[in-house]
Amino acid sequence: MQRAVRALLGSRWPLLGMAGALAAVVVAIIVAATGGSLAVAALTLLVGLTLVGLVAVGASAREAEQRARKTERQLKALTSAVETVAASVQAVEERQADPSGGPLAAIIGAQRLDAAVRHDELVALYDELRTDVHATLTERQLAELSALANLYAMLGADDEVPAFGGFAAAPRTVLRLASLVRRLPSDALIVECGSGSSTVWLALACRRAGKGRVVALEHHERYAALTREALTRHGLNDVAEVREAPLEPVTVGGEKHDWYAAPQWNDLRGIDLLFVDGPPGSVGPRSRYPAFPLLATALDDGAVVALDDAQRPDEADVAADWLAEPVDGVHLADDDTVGRTRFFTASR
Repeated sequence: MQRAVRALLGSRWPLLGMAGALAAVVVAIIVAATGGSLAVAALTLLVGLTLVGLVAVGASAREAEQRARKTERQLKALTSAVETVAASVQAVEERQADPSGGPLAAIIGAQRLDAAVRHDELVALYDELRTDVHATLTERQLAELSALANLYAMLGADDEVPAFGGFAAAPRTVLRLASLVRRLPSDALIVECGSGSSTVWLALACRRAGKGRVVALEHHERYAALTREALTRHGLNDVAEVREAPLEPVTVGGEKHDWYAAPQWNDLRGIDLLFVDGPPGSVGPRSRYPAFPLLATALDDGAVVALDDAQRPDEADVAADWLAEPVDGVHLADDDTVGRTRFFTASR
């Protein structure tokens, strides 16, 4: 009966049912208020309550029906998915039944083997690099830090010194040079090709030893000014000077080079320590080669010659030529290598 009523009234039946229930309640109240039969009033009220119940039950039934339809659709979709998965599983089982595993298995197997081999190679390479870094880089850094600490302990710099790094000589090299100052004659002359922090440390070493003077040749105007400022801060102008020496063409040993202008160095005699840290490699190939040929006659017997950046190919070639080519009876003998600096001893 409920379905027939719903079919007749369509989607408006809940609203009409509630309206009928409200009308029945109103009629019951009017009958009771006008002194009518209480039985009629009670019956009318019962009819109204019945209509309310029918509306509530109908609404619940409609909601249940909608849920049932939704569940049915979900079940159909799930059934379809299960059937698809079952078909895929069956296809896999059929392929697995093939002893060779099929072409796909062969490709996957080859890729896995290649990946395993590459993984082992990378692990071995990583271990090797880690060992090398720990064994060389860390030890080198510790050595440089130790040398820097020794410099401050030995020479007691009480003001800012130009920082190491970049083109500057490394602390280990400067420590060796500063240590050599104590063994030089009282009138020792130290000549440096290039200027910077090493110039200040060598001047500090001269002041601490109470002997020697430093002459630095510098082609770069700004670097020359910075080094002079540092020497002034430390009150070292009486033991060190920076000569601004522009680069000019020179032919040495059949090679053309740009080297420090001759007027800035041709008066130097009795050099006891020659530190070659310039010109930089950017000037040209084997840019430091002229240092020994041009200054050989100015070297004292037993003088120390130090060539920085000796690990570079150009400087390695320069060192080999210096050792093989005496100049005006002056020979160089290999002495020691400290960090990236190679030391030689001059003799006549």
